[in-house]
Amino acid sequence: MGIAYAAPDMQGGNFWGVINHDNAEGIIRIADNTLTRGLKMWTWGFPSFTNETDARKDSNEWRPYVELWAGVSDQFFHSANFPARSEVSIPETYSPTVGMSNVTHANEKILINFSAEASRAVLEFFSIEPAIPLLVTLKLGDTALFSGVVSADPNNGNRISAAIADGRSGEKIRLTITTTEGKELIAAETAIK
Repeated sequence: MGIAYAAPDMQGGNFWGVINHDNAEGIIRIADNTLTRGLKMWTWGFPSFTNETDARKDSNEWRPYVELWAGVSDQFFHSANFPARSEVSIPETYSPTVGMSNVTHANEKILINFSAEASRAVLEFFSIEPAIPLLVTLKLGDTALFSGVVSADPNNGNRISAAIADGRSGEKIRLTITTTEGKELIAAETAIK
């Protein structure tokens, strides 16, 4: 039970959220965090809203809950000034994550977790529009490590793993995910560790 603030900049990312690592499910908020620099996560802990008994003592009452808050001030109870007759419009997208242990890049179409170790590149992704087939390409220089059309799996998420030749530490692998018609959805790079 408690509250967490992550200010001032969420490390420059355009997304933040929570992932339950026990079941690899979470929720991510995607927005312009220069406009909404405040981030608050709150959880009631074990008690539910319908029965406020201490569920830590009664395992039959356990119902997890988390609340995500974003705002133009750095913390929930810090004020922000708005000029008279003005408005702030902040486009935002919320997406579930399924089958992901982390999110390294996100936009309003897709979430990815992209990493590379000494011998393997690993991509986990969750498409916000799972009915659209995706062309996924992983390249090391001019060499394609993986290139193929993938149908997004909204129930389990997606995981792609590609072998890397040894001795490539520090080199970068480039990821591109497009629609099958060629519209780019996301691009990212990661260095081989």
